[in-house]
Amino acid sequence: MSQPASLAAILESDLFNPLDRHFAKFMKKFFGCDCPELVLAAALVSRQLAEGHSCLCLKEFAGEAFPESPQGIIPSFVFPPRDNLERFLYSTPVIGRPHDDRPLILDDAGRLYLHRYWKYEQTVASEIRRRSQQATLTFDPVAATLSLKRLFPNTSEKTNWQQIAAFAVLRQRLTVITGGPGTGKTWTVARLLALLLEQQGGGDLRIRLAAPTGKAAARLQESLSRSLADLACSEVVKARLQAKDLTTTIHRLLGTIPYSTKFRHDARNPLPVDVLVVDEASMVSLAVMAKLLAALKPDARLVLVGDRDQLPPVDAGNVLGDLCQAASINSFSENFCADYRHCGGGEIEIENISATGDLVDTVIQLSTNHRSGEMVALNEISLAVNAGDASAAVQLLSQTSGALTWQPLPPAKQFKAALRDVVVSHYGEVLKSTSPAAALAALGKFRILCAVREGPFGTETVNRLAEEILADAGLIASDKLKSGSYAGRPLMVTTNNYPLKLFNGDTGVVWPNDGLSSLVYFPNETGGIRTIARERLPEHEAVFALTIHKSQGSEFDHVLLVLPDQPSPVLTRQLFYTGLTRARQSVRILAQEAILRTTIATRLHRNSGLTDALRTTAAA
Repeated sequence: MSQPASLAAILESDLFNPLDRHFAKFMKKFFGCDCPELVLAAALVSRQLAEGHSCLCLKEFAGEAFPESPQGIIPSFVFPPRDNLERFLYSTPVIGRPHDDRPLILDDAGRLYLHRYWKYEQTVASEIRRRSQQATLTFDPVAATLSLKRLFPNTSEKTNWQQIAAFAVLRQRLTVITGGPGTGKTWTVARLLALLLEQQGGGDLRIRLAAPTGKAAARLQESLSRSLADLACSEVVKARLQAKDLTTTIHRLLGTIPYSTKFRHDARNPLPVDVLVVDEASMVSLAVMAKLLAALKPDARLVLVGDRDQLPPVDAGNVLGDLCQAASINSFSENFCADYRHCGGGEIEIENISATGDLVDTVIQLSTNHRSGEMVALNEISLAVNAGDASAAVQLLSQTSGALTWQPLPPAKQFKAALRDVVVSHYGEVLKSTSPAAALAALGKFRILCAVREGPFGTETVNRLAEEILADAGLIASDKLKSGSYAGRPLMVTTNNYPLKLFNGDTGVVWPNDGLSSLVYFPNETGGIRTIARERLPEHEAVFALTIHKSQGSEFDHVLLVLPDQPSPVLTRQLFYTGLTRARQSVRILAQEAILRTTIATRLHRNSGLTDALRTTAAA
């Protein structure tokens, strides 16, 4: 069954990157002899990790040829049947069973992990289980009743899910709040925090809100401030919720250590936090979630907030999605329902009551869209997209106008002309700004979002075309265009720089400094602005357009969403949904109907054992 010659050609092909090949060769050296099955499995584990999977499912490859369709002159390598393959891999000193101290772990379901990622998965599963099964917290039902009634006024909904979510946070140490845009997640967070602060001893609670990126943290702080406008609570409580140190990034909260994957806060040095709210939880990778949970005190409350239908993290894992899949969403025990009634809550719909179940009482989904006007159509289309109903989505898009429009993608030669008006209108405002703060504010109103980076409809091309259009319109001088030093030029950092506290995805604007040099102004998570000399910036690029992946955690008033003219593995319903939901006021879509249909019909799947681990531990 072994085909060493085939293996060598496959490993050296562009199917694998240098890291994949290096790891495979290291495993071969560790084993001490030639073993094509082990070498190729190791290379595939590494490749799968880079693609966002936390493990390699052997059933997808056992008994099959790899690659399935040989590229050019590259021959295929045929794996043995699964039973034979697993038996052989277990016999090597490289691969062990769960809890063995081996570089690779193969579990009973045929999932092959790097040991570190198997450990991350087990940490997340055990910590979530432990918190979900802890005893109910004590609270004063009379005080809770008064707060819940005032903070959550009467609603036309039969069941007030926002009130239930807040009550769950009061009652227990783990709560997950999920829902799409417009369902009031941040509105609910503001009120559940006020609820906690109003209870006896609440003034002593150490509360922090964290998000995966700086821009997500800044948007969280902004949304929280807006939610306080009609919050019926004391000025003391409002002041606590407006504190500048309340919101931060997960990395800053944990305490980054330059050039290390470890953080200052861990199980031995836990976070000084009593209540932690993690926003945009869908963006949190498996590794970061494991480290965050390990650093959280056992008696701290944890609230995960996010949209389970969005794209999973850029790095490996899909913790929020796996958790929601494992849980019985909006399902509650009899004890939960009794406690809720005791605090003045109404009856929970009978079909949502469950005496037992996986992660019962834990996951609350908000589904009522509170947006008004034309953007209501976005909710209907989002539901069709998440259901994979391409026909319904296309029909709805064909009937919309105004705030939500869809137009065929023009040919590549006409693409620049199609972009001209929108680029001059929106980015002209950025370049005409009289201050860096004004430029940043104008930049936050609009963005072009592309599904891909390369090609005639990718971000690289669109960023070049945008600058050409602005130069043609006389908004950028030719000498400044060449140097990239014109005022208002939007830049995005593309690598992490811990000493400068700049991270991949941070966005700022260039602004001349007394004509001698240029500074780059970045917003921070507290609503302020920080400056960095342009010469000190880590790797960066223009950001008139960015990929939908990079846009996660951001919102813009207006969005131009561009899908390519050719099929691509990245085109999935989660990607399209994420792009749609970056807009506050309007979305304009440029896409061919065939590509649009294929995108909506394609669901992104990530290999993981977390859902099974949560179901197993929840039932244990």
